[in-house]
Amino acid sequence: MQNASDRSRLSQWRRVVDTGLWFAALLAVWQSFVVFGHVSDLILPAPSEFLTRIVTSGDRIFPQALSTTELVILGFLAGALPAVPLGFIIASSTLMQRTLYPFLVFLNVIPKIALVPLLLVWFGFGGVPKVIVAALLVFFPVMVDTITGFQSADPRLLYISRSMGASRLQTLWYLRLPLALPYIFSGMKIAIVLAVTVVVVSEFVGSNDGLGYLILRATANHDLSLSFAALFVAAFIGLALSFAIRLIERLTLP
Repeated sequence: MQNASDRSRLSQWRRVVDTGLWFAALLAVWQSFVVFGHVSDLILPAPSEFLTRIVTSGDRIFPQALSTTELVILGFLAGALPAVPLGFIIASSTLMQRTLYPFLVFLNVIPKIALVPLLLVWFGFGGVPKVIVAALLVFFPVMVDTITGFQSADPRLLYISRSMGASRLQTLWYLRLPLALPYIFSGMKIAIVLAVTVVVVSEFVGSNDGLGYLILRATANHDLSLSFAALFVAAFIGLALSFAIRLIERLTLP
């Protein structure tokens, strides 16, 4: 078992290293294109420039990154936490599948970003509109994967559990939930990246802080190195939060 565990960890580290090498190669190609192609900084800054700005302009970037991260986490929790129990209810009820699910699909079709101006009118220019938009965007993929997960249980396993005297709660806790968790985490890993994107875009409208606001101001001032630095930090936030969900998944499903 120890040898198998060591091989698994070695394989994971190899994947991390391979990803890092591919990313470094991409930055090297980018750097070479800008330098040898004599591309102006006003059009496309070199990676060495905007990566340096993360350090030199850290006092401007990191407070905004903290504000954005807080909104992303709040929006993710506000959307994911109700999506899981509601997905279970829909998966367990034919009536709910016929009535409530089509209505939720209809709501999901509405462009979420288009709601931002309305939410600004209703809730002001604080973080509430951004949290609501992120929650709406997170809710549907988590709910759909939750429904799929709870419906993935083999009916024969459910029949065996009932024939052995298991209660509904025991069947849920020991059978249906463990089978559904991989699907739920899959939806969450997709949703957290969407939450970062929609919060940053929402900060373009009616906001005085956040990475989206910083990107908008830097672009207006033709400071593209700062814009790319903020974009890079936003991407890192999405990557870190996605990794955190993967870690929770590994701890929950060893």
